[in-house]
Amino acid sequence: MTQPSTPTLSPTVTTTSGTATPPDRRGFAAAIRQSLIDAHPGWATIYGVITTCPPYVAQAAAPVSAVAPPRPENPASNPARAEETANDAPRTDLDDILDFVEAEAAEAAALLADAVPPVPDGKDATVYTLRPATALAVARLCKTFPSPAALYAALSAPGSLTVLAVNSPGLDETVCKLLDHLLSRARIWPDDAPLPHVVRAEEAVLSRDSRTRDPGPVGQLVPTVRAALETRRPVVAVAVAAGTLLSPLRALKPSVIPLAPLDRAMLTEILTNAYPDIGERNPGDAATLALLPDDAQCKGLGPEDLVLALRSPTLEGAIAALVAATTPAVNEGRGLADFPLPREVREPVEQMVAELRAWQTGEIPWRDVTRGILLSGPPGSGKTEVPRLIAQSAGITVVSGSIADWSAEGSRGSEVIKAMRECFARAATRAPALLFIDELDAVGDRDRVGDTNRSWTEYVVSGLLAAMDGFEGHEGVVLMGATNHVERIDKAVRRPGRFDRVLHLGNPTPDLLPAAFRFQAYPHLEEVDLTELAAQAVGLSGASIAGLVRAARARARRARRALHVNDLTAALAEIRPPMPTTLRWQVAVHEAGHALVAASTGIARPRLLALQADGGVTHSKRLMIGQRRSEMEAALALDLAGRAGEIAVFGEPSGGAGGEEGSDLARATLLAVAIEASLGLGDRLVWQGSPQTVLDRLPLDGDLRARVEGHLRRAEARALRIVEAHLPLLEEIAGALCRAALLTGSELDALLARVSPEPAIGTPLVDARIAPPQGAADPARDRADNINADPDLSRPFAA
Repeated sequence: MTQPSTPTLSPTVTTTSGTATPPDRRGFAAAIRQSLIDAHPGWATIYGVITTCPPYVAQAAAPVSAVAPPRPENPASNPARAEETANDAPRTDLDDILDFVEAEAAEAAALLADAVPPVPDGKDATVYTLRPATALAVARLCKTFPSPAALYAALSAPGSLTVLAVNSPGLDETVCKLLDHLLSRARIWPDDAPLPHVVRAEEAVLSRDSRTRDPGPVGQLVPTVRAALETRRPVVAVAVAAGTLLSPLRALKPSVIPLAPLDRAMLTEILTNAYPDIGERNPGDAATLALLPDDAQCKGLGPEDLVLALRSPTLEGAIAALVAATTPAVNEGRGLADFPLPREVREPVEQMVAELRAWQTGEIPWRDVTRGILLSGPPGSGKTEVPRLIAQSAGITVVSGSIADWSAEGSRGSEVIKAMRECFARAATRAPALLFIDELDAVGDRDRVGDTNRSWTEYVVSGLLAAMDGFEGHEGVVLMGATNHVERIDKAVRRPGRFDRVLHLGNPTPDLLPAAFRFQAYPHLEEVDLTELAAQAVGLSGASIAGLVRAARARARRARRALHVNDLTAALAEIRPPMPTTLRWQVAVHEAGHALVAASTGIARPRLLALQADGGVTHSKRLMIGQRRSEMEAALALDLAGRAGEIAVFGEPSGGAGGEEGSDLARATLLAVAIEASLGLGDRLVWQGSPQTVLDRLPLDGDLRARVEGHLRRAEARALRIVEAHLPLLEEIAGALCRAALLTGSELDALLARVSPEPAIGTPLVDARIAPPQGAADPARDRADNINADPDLSRPFAA
């Protein structure tokens, strides 16, 4: 079959009386569409679009004679048919082979039916139409270059390197093929002018594995692009976004031309061509087109959005899909102002939101906007929720990604880098946007000792750095990251300029817990006092609180009523069952010891004492200022004060001060190691490494272990002197805590105001003995009871 002739698009603009005629963008676009339909390449056109659906008609019952006859029997076993089949030609092996070939050919034709256009039979001509991505590329290219002459003027300069930024993921390949069609097949280019070399930007640079050395920018280009530059042939690199250009291309300082964004007029043209019977079938189509999104909303539509919209057989359905794709999701629930954040996190986050709003209104330039925030903290602390709330408050889009998402495209480094760049490109095309990278520590650290996959780590980290550096100048995109282990992130990734601020977001503190419950329980419990519930929930993460609220809502639904605070209390009791009475008294004594020593030494200011189902907690604000040895020794005494309180009341300590990492004894040991081996405040001046590094080899260093043991013994003795001098007050505080399960505010302040400041060693303490409160547990009776005798206790209770 002969291919239709390709129309020639004039590369010049006609003039009248010496005055240039304004370029006809719509005429240029119509000519391009016609040339593609005439050539009908598979990447640009489709055929056989279904436009009708006939009504269902029940099939009439077939007569008995029309029913397929049964399979014929073997003639040899049917004497009645022997004579009938005697004259049939015998079947040979060749017949079987021909049947097999015909079946294979039919199957292959069915598989290729969508790829190979049918040969016209002279009855019905094949009708082709543009693919949605091609229609979008044509519309935006013609808006940017409204005539062949404009396209020629922009791309024809000898030796020029031009980057066309499409700002739409997935559209760069289509634009690249469209340019190739226009320049070499549609004949809009003058015959005596060299054709530009068109290439996708990401394919213009050699892969790392293909480089034999570490050359300069030109040496990192693929041979065809390098040869084009050497012969002064124009080069056109089509990029998803200018911010995602690879460093070799950026180093060559190309001329960057962004494609004009999609607007309402272009979208109307695309719909008019997709539904050619507009106006004939439905006179109200003009009013329907008036429902299209405005220009600001249209610019975010990409090829996938058009595919999903144009699958509708009706114009009304397509417009409804486009409106839905451009309508922001309704934000239900509370906002950033209601989310429980500590002051040191809230202030920079709200500053970022204010700067984004000011930039959008033109009050400040983009260079003054905070570019990146890295959130660190334990799992479930809300690190993934904060970016969503920031974007909601600033009125921008969130684009998220992670190493896990990028690795899903393939485990090879090049595949991870490609997926990473596409994620950055999506953020660039949806600007203003917030790009959120979760689990950032999974990227790796090039300085990590013992990394058996070092080459992969270096490749991926280098790719991330290149993407972040390219984004630095991309206006409208801010970067946020989240990690559980900030120390595992490569230093080059978390330096200022890439992440301006590193903020720690821990589990909600006691003062923030009521707000955390209200945030998750919205719109219920707005005016309910949640202080007592918060005291029982100290230590829970934000994710645990969300799960607790879900369980409470389920309980309320089963009772067919609204959520009540008792539902939360009951749900909390299921995950934190009450402590035995004897253990409750022991934990209260332990926490009271912490509060007493903190008040006596002045090293901390207790703010809250609470009993929980699995232990107790004391929240204090430490007042260490100068990092002097005296302050650190007081901090050691504070860490061991709970243990000292148990010794004073029960005659022996329990294991509640030790156990897992982060316990009282673990913190005290780490601080003592720092004094001796890291801070130069012990018996040796030499620095032996970071405290955690030295702690790891403590079991092997007997001399250091002895010195650390000395610090801990002296701190315990100091704490014991203080609690023994305040024993009645210790028991009064513990009794009050046992009864209420929570001590805070003025009640706690009044009790601690009676603590005498610690005098110098050798000076008698002021007697602060006060009679035990009525109803308090008898210390003599419980003296022999301790945590070691309780077989049900599986975790330390002190904090």
